Amino acid sequence: MIVATSDHWHKDISVDAMNAGKAVYCEKPMVHDISEGSAVVEAQRKNKVVFEVGSQGVSSLGNEKAKELLASGAIGTLNYAEGFWARNSPEGAWQYTIPPDGNEKTVDWKRFLHRNPSRPFDANRFFRWRCYKDYGTGVSGDLFVHLFSSLHFITNSNGPQKIMAMGGLRHWKDGREVPDVLMGMFDYAETAQHPAFNLSLRVNFADGTADSTYLRLVGSEGSMNVEWNKVTLFRNRVKEDKDDPLADTKLGQVNALTYQRKKMLPPETTVFSAEAGYKGAHFDHFYNFFTAIREKKSVVEDALFGYRAAAPALLCNDSYFSNKPVMWDPEKLKVAG
Repeated sequence: MIVATSDHWHKDISVDAMNAGKAVYCEKPMVHDISEGSAVVEAQRKNKVVFEVGSQGVSSLGNEKAKELLASGAIGTLNYAEGFWARNSPEGAWQYTIPPDGNEKTVDWKRFLHRNPSRPFDANRFFRWRCYKDYGTGVSGDLFVHLFSSLHFITNSNGPQKIMAMGGLRHWKDGREVPDVLMGMFDYAETAQHPAFNLSLRVNFADGTADSTYLRLVGSEGSMNVEWNKVTLFRNRVKEDKDDPLADTKLGQVNALTYQRKKMLPPETTVFSAEAGYKGAHFDHFYNFFTAIREKKSVVEDALFGYRAAAPALLCNDSYFSNKPVMWDPEKLKVAG
């Protein structure tokens, strides 16, 4: 079963399908509301079926290489990460084409509404549902969740403890209910899997520079830009300040006859690129899903992983609309305090 619907239908279709013994591939975000996640996690646990959330990056060569590099200490101790999505087109901003024959006779408007309030047919709400809170999850649920998924895969993190957001509707003033510019700040506490670090994410749907995205991890000895088919590693060489007042003292500690031999150094910038012919993250993710079904294996992004990736994205929206920070317990999967 492939769940490729508006966000507000994800949970019910996924749970019903798993209760019927079906393997499920569900679009991200896994759920529409933070309260729905536990039902999906429990349905997979109870029915022991394959369930995969569709943030394809976690199956990519780029994410795998970044995970390997971080674990090897390539950038030292992680302390900060950042990511962004930049778009600059009507389609990218969800102004999808509305078919001329789209009306109550050709779509099941009542079923689409699901548990939301009844209202007269509205083609914008049906075909551009991402713009409305009843059916979509805004830029955070659509795009931040990809970045959370990759970050959590690379760092083995379960998620942040503190979430704050700000932004606004700056350009696409077409009746939508969600911002087109959003910035999120996230505080990750130290765990057995990773040191404490901070994350900043942003989306701009009217970015005049380019249509692009990236995830960057910064450590005490370097950084890396992570893409789905490429990782660029930057190493920082520690250079002694010639004006250091303690330089003479440091030199005095070394025997004048000692030969301070230079070392062979790795390049400051290293680019790891996918081999020509790589089919890409989308192919890999679906391949992993179908392989898990055939060979009864697990997937990278199961229901629990998907919930932990969706939760901070959804709570980012809650922070934006309530204009206050949100505390989250990624272990107990509960809003704290």
